[in-house]
Amino acid sequence: MIQRIQTLYFAASGLIMGLLAFFVSFFQSETGRKTLVDYPIFLTLFILSAILSFVALFMFKRRQLQVVLGRLNIILLFIVIGFLFYFWYENFGTDPKALGIGIFLPIVSVVLISLANRGVMQDEMMIRAADRLR
Repeated sequence: MIQRIQTLYFAASGLIMGLLAFFVSFFQSETGRKTLVDYPIFLTLFILSAILSFVALFMFKRRQLQVVLGRLNIILLFIVIGFLFYFWYENFGTDPKALGIGIFLPIVSVVLISLANRGVMQDEMMIRAADRLR
């Protein structure tokens, strides 16, 4: 399991999303920094994304399910990114100073999950090719 690079990608994505939910600031206003703990809907979505990453990580014997979970996680993250930018625009206008580093980290997670899905699909193709040769 650990020898597969996609395992590291899923683990990194899960850790980013899990830690992001509690420790990273998303919005900075005049009243102070805002984290996800201040917004329960975002907190729930980020924790759900972390759980999906770790569930996909441990489904290494069921590669097709791993790919499906990865795709669901990517869709969830795009929804979260859309909500974050909508929330930023509604509450802070177009003030770029209001953006924290946390609003960009879900994009890193999308890239990691995409790389993990690519690795899983390469494994699946390699196994199918080996089955054809038997």
